Amino acid sequence: MTQMSGQPALLEVKNLRTYFRTRAGVAKAVDGVSFSLQQGRTLGIVGESGSGKSVTMMSIVRLIAKPAGRIESGEILFEGKDLLKLTDEEMRRIRGDQIAVVTQDPMTSLNPVYSIGNQLEEPLRLHQGIKTKSVLRDKVIAGLRRVGIPAPEMRVRSYPHQMSGGQRQRVVTAMALECHPSLLLCDEPTTALDVTVQMQVLRLLREIQREQRLSMIIVSHDLAVIARVCDDVAVMYAGRIVEKAGLVSLFENPSHPYTKALMRSLNGETDGKGRLHAIEGQPPDVRQIKRGCPFAPRCREAMDICTSEFPPEVVLSPNHTTSCWAVSAKIGSGPR
Repeated sequence: MTQMSGQPALLEVKNLRTYFRTRAGVAKAVDGVSFSLQQGRTLGIVGESGSGKSVTMMSIVRLIAKPAGRIESGEILFEGKDLLKLTDEEMRRIRGDQIAVVTQDPMTSLNPVYSIGNQLEEPLRLHQGIKTKSVLRDKVIAGLRRVGIPAPEMRVRSYPHQMSGGQRQRVVTAMALECHPSLLLCDEPTTALDVTVQMQVLRLLREIQREQRLSMIIVSHDLAVIARVCDDVAVMYAGRIVEKAGLVSLFENPSHPYTKALMRSLNGETDGKGRLHAIEGQPPDVRQIKRGCPFAPRCREAMDICTSEFPPEVVLSPNHTTSCWAVSAKIGSGPR
């Protein structure tokens, strides 16, 4: 995203590459991703499963599974510091304090054998040095109340299995926010929730973001979720960002064929036979991506060059870019 009013970016990701080495070959899960995020804004990263969204998020906080996974190259500048150059101990001090993560399945984040209160106290002990039991309890109760957990004085003694999916998601959110981070990363925060609870969680995130002027990145495969909470959007496909724009610009003027296809699915449009539009084919295996645009085999606008060269980034407006040979040809800056 472009920077607003000369304001420096809180987070800048530059040419990030994260690969996984498997017996079947090297999986280029994230292959040259760049974007920036300003203080107080929310960036949505959207795309099909396997597009590299979650790996991008985990790369930011350096939680890539080793030894198979490795951040090969790039820069992740947070408040001007390159996170990739920090020691593991320095990164641990930032993770959970200045940068917090809300995972897509709260049951993987909550330990089933410890009470909610015990688990919420741990970040406060580690990052804020609070040891007094009464102070810890008061802060935990206040955190639960803030995210809308009813009767928090009682819930601190509950275990994860005694809470609903929506309540567990709120607990994970409270845990992420209690140290007052500058940046919140949300990986599919509403995937396992029903529609009503989804709206409650999204409204909660938006309210907290505005109150604290918190910066957020929300990963989702659902454009409807992105539309409700984000200011800017990055569309990912096969480990690359193929389009970036402000929310309104993206929804009113989608340019990349993949973004257009996602929009048709969102709008519930049908073909002449009354069938919902679907993107034909399957996302590519990131272990076997060849030269050219990875979306070319599924693209209705593909040209010969699409199979041999990845398209350069085209600037459509100050806050809207895309990488597509067909778009380049239409505006007269690429092959025809």
